[in-house]
Amino acid sequence: MSSIFIRSQNREKLYRLGGNYACIEYREQISYNKREEGTPRHTLCISDGCLEEIAEYESKERCLEVLDEIQKICASYLYAEGSLGLVRGSVPMTPMAADIPRVYEMPEK
Repeated sequence: MSSIFIRSQNREKLYRLGGNYACIEYREQISYNKREEGTPRHTLCISDGCLEEIAEYESKERCLEVLDEIQKICASYLYAEGSLGLVRGSVPMTPMAADIPRVYEMPEK
């Protein structure tokens, strides 16, 4: 897998997954402060050995949808089928695939 750049939900940080960061994971935390006692928080965290929160969503399902979107971008590449060189003066080309820059911005909601 080549690198993918991920912009945090608050847009203050840009991470490179595939560089120092090894994974993105879902995390549920229960808040126990006076204002929001027992309220679950659904977050996505990026990890380089320590977890750092990069986004928060209303449910676990939404977090997993965002992970699915990131997975789809990780698997994308530029593909050309090639050509037979049938046009006069053209050279036959073999099929090819190339990495493209990948950027994902964490959705606000």
